[in-house]
Amino acid sequence: MEHSDKLLLRSSSSEDTTPEMGIRIGQALAVDYKTVVVGMDLVKSSPMMKAALISGLISAGANVIDLDIVSEPVAAYAARMGDCCVYVTEFRQFDLVSGYLLINRDGSFFGKDQIRRLELVDQQGVELPDYKSIGNIKPYYNATRHYNDDLYARSKDIPGGSMVLNCNCGAATDSAPQVLNAIGTDIISINAQKDRNFLTSSLSVKEADIRHMKALVEANPGSIGISMNRIGNLMRVFDENGDPLTDEQVLALLILYTRPEKIAVTMDVSWLISDIFKGRVNIPINTPHPMPDAEKMKLIVAAPSSWGIHKAQADNEAELGFYDGGFVFKGVSYSPDAIHAAVVLSQFSSTNNIRDALDQFPEYFVENRTYKLSCSQTDFSRMMDQNVTEVSPVVEYDKGCWRIDMPEGGFFVKLDSEQEDTVSVTAESTDKLYLVGLMEIIDTLMDKCVSGQ
Repeated sequence: MEHSDKLLLRSSSSEDTTPEMGIRIGQALAVDYKTVVVGMDLVKSSPMMKAALISGLISAGANVIDLDIVSEPVAAYAARMGDCCVYVTEFRQFDLVSGYLLINRDGSFFGKDQIRRLELVDQQGVELPDYKSIGNIKPYYNATRHYNDDLYARSKDIPGGSMVLNCNCGAATDSAPQVLNAIGTDIISINAQKDRNFLTSSLSVKEADIRHMKALVEANPGSIGISMNRIGNLMRVFDENGDPLTDEQVLALLILYTRPEKIAVTMDVSWLISDIFKGRVNIPINTPHPMPDAEKMKLIVAAPSSWGIHKAQADNEAELGFYDGGFVFKGVSYSPDAIHAAVVLSQFSSTNNIRDALDQFPEYFVENRTYKLSCSQTDFSRMMDQNVTEVSPVVEYDKGCWRIDMPEGGFFVKLDSEQEDTVSVTAESTDKLYLVGLMEIIDTLMDKCVSGQ
């Protein structure tokens, strides 16, 4: 078979992942991972792509634990049974062939170095054993039950409220309604059967995508709404009026209710999150969770990437992580988990009103600008490090990103990975006049840095 320069893990608009690619990925994985957990979603191509992957794994001597159809949080939870896990999925667009999501034993996604290692192994070729040494396949059908039991055990002491739940006929239907019902949530559950042919609705906030959920929530006074994607790692939340929340508003509610001691978020997260976490915004919430010791509280920020957040959360043992609309909970797995988040929000809504809490959130004004570099990114970074502390002593840096906290807001600076002569800046404040002054400070800072001198 013809080898490309890189293993194609996921389909794109220009090229599909093929079963042949699945065989290659399986053979490359088998070199370093001798027991691989495999699960899949409900996309029509997933059984074919899973079979190809397993063929590659066992042909190279690896053993396979086959979970069959499970949600992505369940696959990440079950990854601890092997050396790694592969989740066969394609949830981004409906017209793409399934690809491969590579997951470590702790539920975190493979990093770039791990994927480069696979590509190197693939390019060098894998020496296959004889037929006596091929791997074995072990079906395992209790992964969802074990995940459900663990999540229920973590949540059983706090009752749920009222909720309209839309699982979009995906694999999350085996977990979300069951656990929510077990903690006493009053559920109106729709699209709660697994269906490969179901045309799922988008999680966007466009009127056409939210109309149905808004009507259902409005028809059930006091209920909130949650619509999940088909693999259960992302969701859209609706308040008691049927209005959709942003992902960062949901994160703020989770912080207010669970009162984590440490959280790990991307550097470009809204200043609403840091203000909520650090107590600069006082919103009274009924919660059974105790307030953590202020001296131990820590907001960890990392470059916007799944691996960056996973590492930051694991290294600091943070209770909550957030990136790309996904919420990661310590102790379950380092994978986005909308099922777990739905349980927490159900508990929140049993004693609190989401709409009332949102009405108390301050309004943040945002300004975005881009600047052209007349020097290399290395020289720009050097000048930023020299000059940014004159603007504020509170600076976080990670992989070409800077987050600068100011007395009444702050700004985020990011080097463009695709356009090497461009740097983008996002500034936020609750005060319009302060934001105007902040942009003048940023312009001065950029003038000093973009030339590299």
